[in-house]
Amino acid sequence: MIIKITIIGALVIAGGILFGSEIKEFFPQSTSTGVDSLKSDVKTLATHTIQTAEKTIESSVETAETKLTEIKQNSTDFVEEKIVSNIPFIKENPQ
Repeated sequence: MIIKITIIGALVIAGGILFGSEIKEFFPQSTSTGVDSLKSDVKTLATHTIQTAEKTIESSVETAETKLTEIKQNSTDFVEEKIVSNIPFIKENPQ
Protein backbone atom coordinates (compact mmCIF):
# COMPACT_ATOMS: atom_id res chain seq x y z
CA MET A 1 0.00 0.00 0.00
CA ILE A 2 2.84 2.39 0.83
CA ILE A 3 4.47 1.55 -2.50
CA LYS A 4 1.25 2.50 -4.36
CA ILE A 5 0.99 5.81 -2.48
CA THR A 6 4.65 6.53 -3.19
CA ILE A 7 4.21 5.83 -6.91
CA ILE A 8 1.08 8.01 -7.11
CA GLY A 9 2.84 10.81 -5.22
CA ALA A 10 5.84 10.59 -7.54
CA LEU A 11 3.57 10.78 -10.58
CA VAL A 12 1.77 13.83 -9.19
CA ILE A 13 5.07 15.59 -8.44
CA ALA A 14 6.50 14.69 -11.86
CA GLY A 15 3.32 15.95 -13.55
CA GLY A 16 3.54 19.20 -11.61
CA ILE A 17 7.14 19.67 -12.69
CA LEU A 18 6.54 18.75 -16.34
CA PHE A 19 3.29 20.66 -16.80
CA GLY A 20 3.89 23.58 -14.43
CA SER A 21 3.67 26.23 -17.13
CA GLU A 22 0.37 24.84 -18.42
CA ILE A 23 -1.03 24.76 -14.91
CA LYS A 24 -0.08 28.44 -14.45
CA GLU A 25 -1.80 29.23 -17.75
CA PHE A 26 -5.09 27.73 -16.54
CA PHE A 27 -4.76 29.02 -12.99
CA PRO A 28 -2.73 32.26 -13.14
CA GLN A 29 -3.46 33.30 -9.54
CA SER A 30 -1.85 30.20 -8.03
CA THR A 31 0.80 32.21 -6.16
CA SER A 32 -1.62 33.52 -3.52
CA THR A 33 -3.36 31.41 -0.89
CA GLY A 34 -5.21 28.37 -2.11
CA VAL A 35 -8.77 29.49 -1.34
CA ASP A 36 -8.26 33.01 -2.70
CA SER A 37 -6.58 31.57 -5.76
CA LEU A 38 -9.44 29.19 -6.37
CA LYS A 39 -12.02 31.98 -5.97
CA SER A 40 -10.14 34.19 -8.40
CA ASP A 41 -9.75 31.38 -10.93
CA VAL A 42 -13.45 30.50 -10.75
CA LYS A 43 -14.41 34.17 -11.25
CA THR A 44 -12.04 34.42 -14.21
CA LEU A 45 -13.43 31.24 -15.72
CA ALA A 46 -17.02 32.43 -15.19
CA THR A 47 -16.27 35.81 -16.78
CA HIS A 48 -14.57 34.17 -19.74
CA THR A 49 -17.46 31.75 -20.19
CA ILE A 50 -20.03 34.56 -20.09
CA GLN A 51 -18.08 36.65 -22.61
CA THR A 52 -17.75 33.69 -24.97
CA ALA A 53 -21.47 32.94 -24.70
CA GLU A 54 -22.34 36.60 -25.37
CA LYS A 55 -20.15 36.67 -28.48
CA THR A 56 -21.69 33.44 -29.75
CA ILE A 57 -25.24 34.67 -29.18
CA GLU A 58 -24.52 38.04 -30.82
CA SER A 59 -23.02 36.29 -33.83
CA SER A 60 -26.04 33.99 -34.09
CA VAL A 61 -28.47 36.90 -33.86
CA GLU A 62 -26.58 38.83 -36.54
CA THR A 63 -26.61 35.78 -38.82
CA ALA A 64 -30.35 35.29 -38.26
CA GLU A 65 -31.06 38.96 -38.96
CA THR A 66 -29.06 38.81 -42.18
CA LYS A 67 -30.85 35.68 -43.34
CA LEU A 68 -34.28 37.15 -42.50
CA THR A 69 -33.45 40.31 -44.43
CA GLU A 70 -32.38 38.23 -47.43
CA ILE A 71 -35.56 36.12 -47.25
CA LYS A 72 -37.73 39.23 -46.97
CA GLN A 73 -36.07 40.85 -49.98
CA ASN A 74 -36.23 37.67 -52.07
CA SER A 75 -39.88 37.09 -51.22
CA THR A 76 -40.76 40.72 -51.99
CA ASP A 77 -39.01 40.48 -55.36
CA PHE A 78 -40.74 37.20 -56.11
CA VAL A 79 -44.20 38.52 -55.22
CA GLU A 80 -43.67 41.70 -57.24
CA GLU A 81 -42.53 39.66 -60.22
CA LYS A 82 -45.57 37.36 -60.02
CA ILE A 83 -48.00 40.26 -59.63
CA VAL A 84 -46.52 42.19 -62.55
CA SER A 85 -46.45 39.14 -64.80
CA ASN A 86 -50.02 38.07 -63.96
CA ILE A 87 -51.86 41.40 -63.94
CA PRO A 88 -51.81 43.01 -67.40
CA PHE A 89 -52.87 46.56 -66.50
CA ILE A 90 -49.86 46.99 -64.21
CA LYS A 91 -47.58 46.38 -67.19
CA GLU A 92 -49.39 48.97 -69.26
CA ASN A 93 -49.64 51.74 -66.66
CA PRO A 94 -46.39 51.96 -64.69
CA GLN A 95 -46.44 54.64 -62.00
